[in-house]
Amino acid sequence: MSENPKDTKWPKFKLAKRRQPVWSFFKTILFRPLFHCEFESMVKELPDKAIIPSIHSAKSGPMSISVSYPKHYMMWGHHGMLGNYVERFKYLRNVLYIQKLHKGKFIATLKATYEAFFSKFVYKGMKMIGTYTDMRFLQTIKNSMEVLNDNASVVIYPEDSSEGYFDEIREAFPGFVMLALTYYQKYGEDVPLLPTYVTKKKRRLIVGKPIYARELEKQGLTKQQIADHVRDEINKLYREYIATGKPVGEPTVESAPIRTREYYGE
Repeated sequence: MSENPKDTKWPKFKLAKRRQPVWSFFKTILFRPLFHCEFESMVKELPDKAIIPSIHSAKSGPMSISVSYPKHYMMWGHHGMLGNYVERFKYLRNVLYIQKLHKGKFIATLKATYEAFFSKFVYKGMKMIGTYTDMRFLQTIKNSMEVLNDNASVVIYPEDSSEGYFDEIREAFPGFVMLALTYYQKYGEDVPLLPTYVTKKKRRLIVGKPIYARELEKQGLTKQQIADHVRDEINKLYREYIATGKPVGEPTVESAPIRTREYYGE
């Protein structure tokens, strides 16, 4: 269901700082021991600027990426994560714990009451970009393009998690494809999409081979078909490496360069 734009004020957007000494301290002391994953990549030279569609992997996925991904980034997250205490409480109780994690209302209320107090600091440290399901989503796209222009990456969780989190992505929303193609249209750069699988349970974070949205669009694929293709590549990482325990091994791709209009002869 779409939100009413009048219900929530859009927080002023700021690019995340590359140096966050206070957050780095707490991340190292509190979160890294719990959420750190072994980083594995099929790309030898990881780009600074990329769009990273990843499975959410239960509640722990974003924090695992936060403490394990080696490049500077900002990540998409529900706008309720960036609101005031009441808004964060409602997001945690109603969306995260009841809807997605299927907790009872009493347990969800207890957890949300406690976590809403310190979550503002945590979400800021995790470098969140607020997302909406109404017209304000265009602002999310605009903010994300600012991040790319800052030579940083954008982490996005495209899965439909309305019924919970699963080992594989069942449905993928095409918002990240819209970002990639809009950025190409405006700046002439086809930023690589890096399909990613993260799992705290297995302590692994795997980055797959780059995919280019404009290349697939030129082949006649729609935004949804591109999103489905990326979904399949993320799920393939699970089937080939996570489910089997097989290591990724040496990178199979040297780099993931940005492709320009000249590359496509446009």
